[in-house]
Amino acid sequence: MSEVWAVKHRPSLGDIVGHSDVVGFLSSSDSRASFPHLLFHGPAGVGKTSMAHAFAEYTERPIHIFNASSKATRGIEFIETDVSPLARSGLDCIILLDEADQITKPAQMALKGVLENCACIFILTCNNMAGLIDPLVSRCQSFAFEPITDAASKVALLKIIDDEDVYASSVGVLDTIISTNRGDLRSMVNALQAYVTTFRSSGEQAALAFIENMAGAFSTEKFIQHINDKDFTASLRLLEKSDDIRNTLNIIMAHNMTKGANLNVVSHIVTAYRDLQFGMPEPIVRAGFCRNMVLSAPLYV
Repeated sequence: MSEVWAVKHRPSLGDIVGHSDVVGFLSSSDSRASFPHLLFHGPAGVGKTSMAHAFAEYTERPIHIFNASSKATRGIEFIETDVSPLARSGLDCIILLDEADQITKPAQMALKGVLENCACIFILTCNNMAGLIDPLVSRCQSFAFEPITDAASKVALLKIIDDEDVYASSVGVLDTIISTNRGDLRSMVNALQAYVTTFRSSGEQAALAFIENMAGAFSTEKFIQHINDKDFTASLRLLEKSDDIRNTLNIIMAHNMTKGANLNVVSHIVTAYRDLQFGMPEPIVRAGFCRNMVLSAPLYV
């Protein structure tokens, strides 16, 4: 049980749920030969990194992974001393740059040159396309990763349950996990593992209590309901349950796109991102975002 299920149960290319367009492209007949650099963008937990690993396995290429979320892997020195020598070594491999939108603009310019003169395949992942320079984006085949549907999420979770030889004793367990983490399959898998761990160590009642507590976490549908009720306090309290405000903004944006792309909502999300980039404290950003949303209500009616 010590192994993280989100890693242990990473699917092969043929077992990935959702993203059929990406799977179809990557499994095309020429995918084992020359291939373009790839850019996967979308909210956290929707399968971007898993797709990169599955593609590496499918093409039988070694994969080298770098994550740009740390200060040491954001600057031009990182590109010149770590990435460039590997890319120009002549190895037929895949270089995965997770959270590439965190790389500084000068470093992205240097990376652009590396992409033009290498034998390997780069896969860049990011949550926010606005953080990437156009010359870098133009050198990659881009794919948008949408939140995983409830039906596809249940298929993936049931497969893990079968592989682990466990079962969710209550009918509502999977539905609660899916609705609470809607679209974010990685969080769903983590929640399922936590439920099973609690069930095995403390029994069914404790496991169900864990699920009930989870149901109080952030929900986009509940958030929009509070906004439409013009209830600033309730919407802010719900938003404060989200540990990662950037990821939550991405989820709200994805929800907004499914509802016809309300331009006021887009503007409020962009404003919140800008305020975060300028170093404004997160509690103030959350409050400002909720205020702006309430002032734009009603939404999607």
